[in-house]
Amino acid sequence: MKPGNMPKGLYQRWQFAVEINGFDVALFSKSNLPKTEFEEVTFNPAGSMFPQKLAGRVKFDDITLEKGVLQDGSEQAARDWITAIVDVNAGNGALPSDYMRQVELVQYDRSGSETRRWTLHGAWIKALEYDELEGGSSENLIEKLTLCYQYWE
Repeated sequence: MKPGNMPKGLYQRWQFAVEINGFDVALFSKSNLPKTEFEEVTFNPAGSMFPQKLAGRVKFDDITLEKGVLQDGSEQAARDWITAIVDVNAGNGALPSDYMRQVELVQYDRSGSETRRWTLHGAWIKALEYDELEGGSSENLIEKLTLCYQYWE
């Protein structure tokens, strides 16, 4: 390294929060981040031997959030959210906008200052699952929420 060149600072996976209406944010322990992917469109203009490639439709991959499950049953948010989705699909007069939510993923540094924020628009629960039960384990029970969303910024 040349004298005078300081190493670059990198974001650390130190602390994060998930902000969703109705959820206790302190219970979230793990999340992946949004991923954007473009379809690849290829064509051979005028019989060219080498295909041209362009970006096609955009796709946003689902994210999975993991959180602890409270013993007292006070954390009902995921089941209430799923009930709202079921009501819309059952034709009970509700609209998809009634269950779509804005989800915020917020990253913090060691001092507790916000460093980055991802906003997922039009998010809804695609899957809800729980860890396996194991009689000899003392680990906490984890609930996994797979969220589908329209887009992120």
